[in-house]
Amino acid sequence: MTSSAARLQPGTVDRSGWKRTRSYLMRHYGWILFLGTFVLPTVAAALYYGLIVSDRYVSESRFLVRSVDKPASEGISAYLRDFGIARANDDAYAIQEYLYSRDAMKAVMRKVDLRAVYARADADPLTRYNPWGRDTDEAFYRYFKRQLTVAKDDETGITTVSVSAYRAADAKAIMDALVALSEAQINILNVRARRDTLGQAQQTLAQAETGLTNATRALTQYRNASESVDPMKSADAAVDRGATLDQSLATLQVNLRTMLAKAPNNPAIPAVRERIAALTRQIAQQRGALTGGSDGLSAKLGNYEDLKVRQDLAAKIYETAQAQMETARQEAIRQQIYIGTIVRPNLPDEAIEPRRWRYFFTVALLSCWTFLMLYLLASGSREHLNLD
Repeated sequence: MTSSAARLQPGTVDRSGWKRTRSYLMRHYGWILFLGTFVLPTVAAALYYGLIVSDRYVSESRFLVRSVDKPASEGISAYLRDFGIARANDDAYAIQEYLYSRDAMKAVMRKVDLRAVYARADADPLTRYNPWGRDTDEAFYRYFKRQLTVAKDDETGITTVSVSAYRAADAKAIMDALVALSEAQINILNVRARRDTLGQAQQTLAQAETGLTNATRALTQYRNASESVDPMKSADAAVDRGATLDQSLATLQVNLRTMLAKAPNNPAIPAVRERIAALTRQIAQQRGALTGGSDGLSAKLGNYEDLKVRQDLAAKIYETAQAQMETARQEAIRQQIYIGTIVRPNLPDEAIEPRRWRYFFTVALLSCWTFLMLYLLASGSREHLNLD
C-alpha cells in the first residue's frame, strides 16, 4: 500500500503535519504557556542576576538648603528651625534641577573621568556604558541620569543625593564633586540675588551722588563768580550797616531840629547839615548796593538761595539714597542661602546594587501573573469556541 506522501501530486501541500502540530499545541497549551511566560523568564532572571550582572556601590549625601529668616513650615519641619534660620524650598528645588542638568554632568567630568568609570571592562555588558558608535555627550547624559538619584522630602526639606558606580572610590569621588558643585551653585545664587537686590539701590545712590556733586560745584562756581563766599551773610551785614546809618541819620536830624529851635545861629549847624548830607548819600549808596540791578545784593542773594536750595535738596536725596542702600544691603544679607550638610558622602564598603533577590522575585511574580492571565484567557477562548 502506498504512503500518503507518495500519493501527493506535484504542487499540493501536506497538511497532515500541520494538523498534528496544531492538535499537540491545543492539547498542551497550558504547559507551553507555563514554559514560555514563567519558566524561561524566571530562569533568565536567575542567570542574569546571579551570574552576569555586576555589583554597584552607592554613595549617598544628605543636605538642607537654608536661608536666614524665611519662616519655617509647620509640622515636622518646624523642628528643623534654628534661630532666624529656616529651610528654603524654592532654592532646594533649584539645586535638585541643577544636579540633574547637563551643566552639572560636564562640571563633574572636569574632575572625574565619568566615561572611564562607567565603561570599565570588568563591568557587565548590559549595565555599563556602551555607546555603540554614538559616544556623544547627549547619549552619556541619558546614561548618567540613570545612575543618579536626587530626592527632596517636602516635609523635612532634606535633599538626598545618591550615585552608583562599579567601584566604591568612584562613587564617593562623584558624590564629593556633586556636593561641591551644589555649594558652588548656592554661592552663584547668592551673588545673583545680592546683585539684583543691591543693583537698583546702587544706581539710585550713584544718581544722588552725581546730583549732589553737580549742585555743590554750581554753588562754588557762583561764589567764585560773585566774589562772595556767602551772599546771605553779606546781605545781613549790609542791612545791619544800613540800619546803623539810618539810626545815625535820625539822631543827627533830631539834633539839627533841636539846634535850629533853640539856637538858630549856632555855628555847628552847617557841620551837622554836612554830616546829614553825607549820611544821606551813604545810605542811598548802601540801598543801591542792596537793590540796584543785576549787580545788587538782592539779585545775588536770589541766585545764591536758588543754588543753596538745590544743594540742600540734593543732600537730602543723597541721605535718603544712603539709607535705602543700607536697607538693601541688610536685605541682601537676610536673603543669603547656604547648604547645611547633614550626611557627608560616604565610602561604601558593600555593594547594595543590584538588589538581586528583589529583582529576581519581581520577575518571577510578574511572570506568574502573565502566565495566569494568558492561561485564563486561552481557557476562556477554548470554552467559548467549544474546543476540546
